[in-house]
Amino acid sequence: MDATLKAIVVASIVIVAVVAGALGFALKGSHASSPTQCKQVNVPKDCLLHYNQLEKIKERGVLIVGTSADWPPYEYVTPDGKYAGIDIELAKKIANYLGVKLEIKDMKFAALFEAVQRGDVDIVLADVAMKPGRLAAVDFSVPYRCESGKVIVVRASDASSYNGYSWLKGKKIGVQLGTTEQDLAKKYFGNESQIVTFDRVYPEMVMALKHGQIDAMILAPDVAKIIVSHESGLKIVDKIPFFSCSAVVVPKCAFKLKQEVSQVIWNLKQSGELDQIIDKEVAKWLAVQASQQGSG
Repeated sequence: MDATLKAIVVASIVIVAVVAGALGFALKGSHASSPTQCKQVNVPKDCLLHYNQLEKIKERGVLIVGTSADWPPYEYVTPDGKYAGIDIELAKKIANYLGVKLEIKDMKFAALFEAVQRGDVDIVLADVAMKPGRLAAVDFSVPYRCESGKVIVVRASDASSYNGYSWLKGKKIGVQLGTTEQDLAKKYFGNESQIVTFDRVYPEMVMALKHGQIDAMILAPDVAKIIVSHESGLKIVDKIPFFSCSAVVVPKCAFKLKQEVSQVIWNLKQSGELDQIIDKEVAKWLAVQASQQGSG
């Protein structure tokens, strides 16, 4: 095992421990059963804006969820203009648990964090990675999914010549703006490749790759598999080792809201319903793509 991979493995173990610790703390109350039993006291003045966010949502009767609907199967827009995906279904579960209606606000991924800080949205569901640097501005629920790496996608015509990371030297690599993929691209390839950012993965970045405007793109594995399976001429050729977990973004100091959201995730995980939602939504996305190809 080389030094770089060893460092990544060690870092991954640390992250797992931190996430597990946070999950355990959130889900342990006096009866060790639910995150809603945790209580927060001594609220600082700078917490007052969002401290009662849960009460605001219930009084309004609507949960406003921010997303970036270009990341299938997590969030996307169906041919008939409706929002769909794993995160959208999770948003519905959270709204139902809170006893309120759901409103989706679609925007660029990079704008989501400011939106939740300003109060334009109550929470964000967009397959957001739990990066420590983001904790200065927002907070996270317990994680609802984890992954062990990102993948590199190129045109199928270039796949046979791809021989490792060195192949990307001097080439253009596409990533979505403000994502973990952008950070990894800068870390691994920023000195020798041109990193090109896109507001949306689909269709903008995907079409840029197919039309030769970029030479590769970095994506989450499950997203890449779906896009490659339904966009001819693309192929996954490599993996970037990286461990991360995704969670619901909540405003800082919105403790009660965070606990309620975490409770929903915990319930879905314990019952196995979250896995069912994921399987169902993946199948639904595949069916949507198949129908579009069939009518094309």
